[in-house]
Amino acid sequence: MGQIEIFRVGRIPVRMDFFFVVIALIWSWPYWRSGDMPMMSAGFVLVVGIFLSILLHELGHAWAGRWFGVGTTAIELNGLGGLCYFDRSLPNSVFARSVISLAGPFANLVLWQLFGFAAAASGSAGGGLPYHVMSTLAFANLLLLIFNLLPAFPLDGGRVLEAWLSPFLGGIWSSRVVATLGLIVTAGIAYLAIPNQIFMMMMALLLAIHNWQVLQSTGGFGRK
Repeated sequence: MGQIEIFRVGRIPVRMDFFFVVIALIWSWPYWRSGDMPMMSAGFVLVVGIFLSILLHELGHAWAGRWFGVGTTAIELNGLGGLCYFDRSLPNSVFARSVISLAGPFANLVLWQLFGFAAAASGSAGGGLPYHVMSTLAFANLLLLIFNLLPAFPLDGGRVLEAWLSPFLGGIWSSRVVATLGLIVTAGIAYLAIPNQIFMMMMALLLAIHNWQVLQSTGGFGRK
């Protein structure tokens, strides 16, 4: 929906959709409405920092895929963060699938530490807005790390769990199990979002739609 190509990294097109813009605006709105130029500047830096964090997360998948001989056709920035589209199916190896899936969260782990060091340095230099921006970006990457490891589609935790379950349950039942766990996770996120966390509620809705579609595409639990 409303997807545009914004630039390319190497030969990989990076696309952004309408939901990504909406969620970025909701998340940064308190800075824009402050009317204070330093706060508005901080909001701009935060949006750029989150954008780069999500982009590097997806590039982590792309670079890991290349190590296993899988190319990337596009990177999409969307309401759930992002998606990396590969030019063919991932290798059957559980190890390869796990490495490719976990490369994204690993990028957020590194960024969490780097922004944390920057926050500590700015704090010792007097703090203020630089400390706020760096500490917020550090915390945002920690949240991205945790969120992407949840057992739900299309998150990396769901992909890793599916890879490990497939040798025992087969592809269809693995997808069913992960999609069902995804709906349970979604319910938990929605509960935490009550009554006024609009950002979390939107994420829960998008997750619920995706996992419900996966469950329906595999026939739910009514087929063998």
